Amino acid sequence: CERETLSIHCPAGQQINIVSALFGRTSSEYCSDGPIYTTNCRSPHSLARVRTSCQGKPSCSVQASYSVFGDPCVGTGKYLEVKFTC
Repeated sequence: CERETLSIHCPAGQQINIVSALFGRTSSEYCSDGPIYTTNCRSPHSLARVRTSCQGKPSCSVQASYSVFGDPCVGTGKYLEVKFTC
C-alpha cells in the first residue's frame, strides 16, 4: 500500500529477477482504506524504478511512494505490486 515499504528477499546464492511492477491502481480489492477515484492508473516508471533498485540483488526494499514513482492518479490511494523470481 502507498507509503509502505516492500521488501524482497531471495534464498542464499540467488538473485532477484523483476518480471513486472505496477505502482498505481488497477483494482479496488487492494489497499482500499483510502479514496479510490479510478482503477485505471499506473506509473510509467514502475518497472524501471523497481529494476534499478532490485534487479540482480539478493534482497532489496522499495518504498511505495509517489516521490519514487510519480503520482499517476492524484487523490486516489495507490499500491505497489511486484512480480519476481529468484
